[in-house]
Amino acid sequence: MGCAQSTIAVVGRKNKKRIIQESVVFVLQFRVPVQSDIQRQLKGVSPKTTIDRLTCLRNQIELVAEDTGGSAISELRTALEEYLSLLSGLIKKSKDGMEGCVELKWRTLGDGRRAEICCTNLWMEMLIVIHMMAALALTEANSLMIPKDCYASGSGNGVRVVSTDCRRDAVDLLLKASGYLEFCVREILTQLPHDIKSKLPDDMQESVLQTLSIQALGQGTEIQLGLAVDSQKATLSVKRRIACEQVIYFTQAYHCLSSCEAVSHGCAKKLLRFIYWKFLEAKAAAYYYHGLVTDKGSEPACHLSAVCCFLAAAEILGESKKACLSFCLAPPVTRAPPIWGVMKHLSQKIPEVAFRKSQTYGYLLEEEEKAMQCLPELPDFQLSLRPDDFELPEIEDVSSS
Repeated sequence: MGCAQSTIAVVGRKNKKRIIQESVVFVLQFRVPVQSDIQRQLKGVSPKTTIDRLTCLRNQIELVAEDTGGSAISELRTALEEYLSLLSGLIKKSKDGMEGCVELKWRTLGDGRRAEICCTNLWMEMLIVIHMMAALALTEANSLMIPKDCYASGSGNGVRVVSTDCRRDAVDLLLKASGYLEFCVREILTQLPHDIKSKLPDDMQESVLQTLSIQALGQGTEIQLGLAVDSQKATLSVKRRIACEQVIYFTQAYHCLSSCEAVSHGCAKKLLRFIYWKFLEAKAAAYYYHGLVTDKGSEPACHLSAVCCFLAAAEILGESKKACLSFCLAPPVTRAPPIWGVMKHLSQKIPEVAFRKSQTYGYLLEEEEKAMQCLPELPDFQLSLRPDDFELPEIEDVSSS
């Protein structure tokens, strides 16, 4: 799912089964601590009790993540928050992040014993911790959108059902993840020397973090559109507004990532394909709902504009399916969810309405051939979703006794 390894633990840490994970939400890879000689590195800087707690928490994060494949989200989050509180205290005391005085190692979960990152600065260590907290939030959001009992019982047609509460909780988690990532860009990267920033992994580069934050908002908007489609109270104008906002989020995310040097490989490459897929889905939805709203007008020009929107939506929808396949095949290979919810609704409605309306108003298309050469502009709306504000947990006193 996303950049995450497609490995899950089935029975203990020795018995692992590789499967192709389903990806509703773009999920980041987990990193776990590697044993480091913290006692020696922090001797004389912090009391032994603090050093022991740091060591214990790093070990706990590694063991829990390994044993559960990262599924013990609540336990991991609690350990990370406690570890973050201790880190904040050390950073406040050292002021310069103890540059060059520490070597704290992390590796990608499921990647053997190889140390992928060696932190020589406590600000960098904080970046990795909050990045993992964002990964946990995204993973939890993804799991909520793929519940165990995700098909309507007795329906006989395999229609996936995700409860309203699960979808709303997933939106909250996406906003929380966006807030974590925005904090990393605004508060942590600004503290790192250039030489350290240049060596960060692809998914911790500034443009990638910004992109991930924006696209999380886009996915939250996507889920909101699904809720609106299911609501009898939501008007066509409301649905159009949400779909247009979704287009704006994914457009911003795509442009932000396109300038990244790492976009030609790894996590950034797969993320770019994911965003393009979601952008096309959002654009198809926006043109469809814009067409429905426009078609309510009484003038021939309104009907003509609506038909152009419907035909564009149908064409873009077809392109989105190709983009989905391109994303899934980019390493690490992932599996797209079956078409359900709002996209199932639109996959049925868009071709049907495009055909029916083009038949009804075909004569207008023949009279105004130029209309097909220029699509109507989608309305511009102020964006509704914002990243959650994130603040560091209360700083623990790590003064030497």
